[in-house]
Amino acid sequence: MLKRLMVGGVCCTMALGAASCGDTGTVGPSKVRGRVAVEGSPALQPFTLKAEKAFNELTGDKQTSFRRAEDSAALNRFCSGQIDVAAVTQSSMPAAEGRLCRQNGIAYHRLAVAHQAAVVVANKALAIDCLTTAQLRALWQSGSRVNNYSQLGSSLPDRAVSLYGPTASSSIFSFFTARINRRAGNSRRDYRPFVYPKAEQFARAVANDKAGFGYFDYAWVAANLRQLSVVAVDGGSGCVKPTAQTVQDRSYAPLSRLFYFYFDLKQLVKDADPKTPDSAVATFLQVTLANAATFAKRNYVVGLTPEQITSERIAWLKALKAYEATGGSVQ
Repeated sequence: MLKRLMVGGVCCTMALGAASCGDTGTVGPSKVRGRVAVEGSPALQPFTLKAEKAFNELTGDKQTSFRRAEDSAALNRFCSGQIDVAAVTQSSMPAAEGRLCRQNGIAYHRLAVAHQAAVVVANKALAIDCLTTAQLRALWQSGSRVNNYSQLGSSLPDRAVSLYGPTASSSIFSFFTARINRRAGNSRRDYRPFVYPKAEQFARAVANDKAGFGYFDYAWVAANLRQLSVVAVDGGSGCVKPTAQTVQDRSYAPLSRLFYFYFDLKQLVKDADPKTPDSAVATFLQVTLANAATFAKRNYVVGLTPEQITSERIAWLKALKAYEATGGSVQ
């Protein structure tokens, strides 16, 4: 029988095979104890803090922590055994960190937990419907001499550019510049920057500037998009606008990606004694995946679909089964 716990209105399913939440009552803290150290992308921080809060309420502990770090630093610390979970955008383990994980006996597995996307927007007066990645690169790359939209194509308005975007320290800045300008940080600097909490101000600034054009984190600014023109992006397969569906099915390319939790499979191997509770890491991951869509909804990322959550559960179970079949050896 599946054990389902309701924590502050959040469903925490305590079994990997569970797929949904029923209407159950609130229960007290579980027997699981222990700190879970999570480190990774600042863009995933609100989501992870929500998962942490639910875990802490469930276990009665207040020790689980999240620390901001770049992907490479988080994966290095994970493979060094210094943290339990790396929250990153890396879809595969880099070679150097992979060797470090093997040296330290860490059998890593990645769990997709949410999506992120960059949205390109313009003032409605510009009437810009779609741009190719090449046009975006010409406009935004370092050293760009584009100072009038008409330089990007004869169909575009003859108006001096007025640019807006995220600060250079944000993850969406690194993501956009890497995907569009081919190197993270490669960007012109003559634009007005906004920090993440200022998403509403960003949207208002572009809406009030008849020459306004820019990009931002889709989930952060989604509630304010009606006052703007959302510009479709042609990554080589036609013009696609960002929506929850196009971000989730990855057709909004190349400006969408997944977030992952990397963890050690041996943290999930349960003692043969049925009275022994799950490990803290196993419980934290179960809480996260059972509530991934809920946590994402109001915490500035795009949630996984039910089908994607099921797929992640199956992949997790298969990886754990294969790990146990080898006697816990690290390949």
